[in-house]
Amino acid sequence: MVIKLDQTDEEKVSFLAQEKANPNIKLPVHLLYEDDGYYVVRISELSPNWEALAFDLYQENEEKEMINVDDVTSDSETDSTEEIDAHALITMLYSDQRKTKSEEEKGTKTKRDYALLVNDLEKDFVKKKMKNYEKAIKVEAKHKRQTQQEMNELQRDMKYQVQEEKADTESKIAMKKDAIQSNDESIQLYKDEQKSLQEKLQKLNEKQQDLAMK
Repeated sequence: MVIKLDQTDEEKVSFLAQEKANPNIKLPVHLLYEDDGYYVVRISELSPNWEALAFDLYQENEEKEMINVDDVTSDSETDSTEEIDAHALITMLYSDQRKTKSEEEKGTKTKRDYALLVNDLEKDFVKKKMKNYEKAIKVEAKHKRQTQQEMNELQRDMKYQVQEEKADTESKIAMKKDAIQSNDESIQLYKDEQKSLQEKLQKLNEKQQDLAMK
């Protein structure tokens, strides 16, 4: 399994896997590769007919939380402190055996192989985000054109309005100008994000070339 998480460098994660066929057995989970929020793991000892797989990811804290038992049990006669594990569930994933592709083992993969795999996945992720920003830019540009057209119509109507009507129209025009400015700001923001992603993609291409030469 390959998992991508949005997290900080300080966070550590742990894994728990169980199959539907034997829900009381915790399956061995091996972390094969980790890089920039990506985790490549292998789950071992699955039954031939495991049916479905539940995979939990936990965030672990290096420091364990200390609690005073007296604080939560009023009838305690002696002072005592209990140490509990501080961890929180990040997400739960499920896999259906009927929808899971399987293939014959094609030799042992190296750390470089996993690095190339993760690099390709990240490139696809960046390209998808760039396309989404392009779509967002087109939507904002369309809204801007519509608002500009509506503002032009209001300005033309002012020619045939009395003073009281003009005051109301001027207020509407001001709102249209604010909306157009908001469109421009959003478009610029999306373009800046696209530029940053393009730089990220270039770095990923360079990383791929370096990995291929190792």
